[in-house]
Amino acid sequence: MQNTLNQLIWRRIRNHLISLINYSDFRNIWLTGIFSFGGMWIFTVTATWIAVEKSGGSRWPGIIAFSSLLPFLLFSPAGGFLADRYNRRDVVLTTCLANTILAVFIAIGAVTDMLQLWHFALAAFARGGLTALMEPAIQALIPNQVAEKHMLNAITLNALTHHGSRFFALLIAAPLLASGVALSVSEFTIVPGGVKTVLILSAIFTGISSLFASFCATVSYGKITSGDEKSYIPNKVTDSLFSMANRTRNMINGVIYFARGTLEGFQFIYTHKIISIFIILVVFHCALVMSFESIMPVFSRDFLNAADGSILGYLVMAFGAGSIFGVLLVAGLTKETHKGWVLLSTGVGSGIMPILMALMQEPLLAMLFVGLMGATQASFMAITNVYVLTVSPDRLRGRVTSLYVLHAGGIMAFTNLGYGFLADLFNAKVIFIITGLIFVIFLTAISMSMPTLRRIYRTGETTA
Repeated sequence: MQNTLNQLIWRRIRNHLISLINYSDFRNIWLTGIFSFGGMWIFTVTATWIAVEKSGGSRWPGIIAFSSLLPFLLFSPAGGFLADRYNRRDVVLTTCLANTILAVFIAIGAVTDMLQLWHFALAAFARGGLTALMEPAIQALIPNQVAEKHMLNAITLNALTHHGSRFFALLIAAPLLASGVALSVSEFTIVPGGVKTVLILSAIFTGISSLFASFCATVSYGKITSGDEKSYIPNKVTDSLFSMANRTRNMINGVIYFARGTLEGFQFIYTHKIISIFIILVVFHCALVMSFESIMPVFSRDFLNAADGSILGYLVMAFGAGSIFGVLLVAGLTKETHKGWVLLSTGVGSGIMPILMALMQEPLLAMLFVGLMGATQASFMAITNVYVLTVSPDRLRGRVTSLYVLHAGGIMAFTNLGYGFLADLFNAKVIFIITGLIFVIFLTAISMSMPTLRRIYRTGETTA
């Protein structure tokens, strides 16, 4: 009986983790994402808490959150172009290495007390830019690493690298953010606590991501044009009176090449009815209920009586833990009808949970509802990403992914900035409640007005 029970449990776990178990290259790229995003979240939580301590308000946390997300609006199209033009694995490795170098410089600046708030904003912008270039290549790699029958599982597991990494990273970092906390053995300090140590930890996580990226061996290319492709990469120009004109012409052709490829991606997502519906859902979801990085530090200080960054760290960790639970449920889906039900229920939950969290005054209760926020919001993002990627052709996946990220990250940049300023005028609790209510109203309205969306809820299928 016990053996049978163990086999059933193992079979259930295996079904949820099938892509990680069966495909070594997907496992490498998944671990790349876990450690890369983990390092980013450690940096973001630490930087926003430092901003609250130094400025006393939520404006600087809003500026730092804005700086970290604005690159997704500015550079995502370039990331999609790179992912469809060059070997996607090489794009991932190059951006990971660059992020590692940047994280090391940040850690050195922190240890030597050279960092000001504007340095954190600038570093957040640079990290966000590199991540915006990396993310389309990672997502475009996945369909080339797993069998088609495991596509949904792999795409949803990849969503864990975005939100679940908060749990793995802050599980270590949050305790170290507490005042006076250190890891010691026999009164000998092994790891001192404080923001300096945590920023060093961020660099270590980012470095490990580069290591796993180097292990990935998948060769994957997209295609920029649907017809015969002409490469506009400049050839070696022979010395002549016309060499400068040739170089100039090649540069212009290269810009045209990039613009045409990017425009094709925009045309595809805006003319494809299903994808445009999901883009609209994602934009409102990110704007209204996922843009909380700028106000969570002030919320933890003003309503949960946080004296240091550890409470903020635990809240972010709880969001990550909930994300893991929710996304693993999505990863185990096998029926199309279940996908539609998950899309609807997690959408509604995404609006309700921030309201309930904002009403809590005890850190443990707040962590519980933040965990439920993570479960619903990460699952909603994962299931929409599954729909977008599965209906996109492989030659366009890099650009479609980049434009998905552009809409999500771009809107979050400006809403985080706005909420940071609004929280100083009103308070963070009011913003959580009002934005949650607006999203529930919006989701109800768009669902009632779009038969296509109601059909997806009912059947899970994107075709009539």
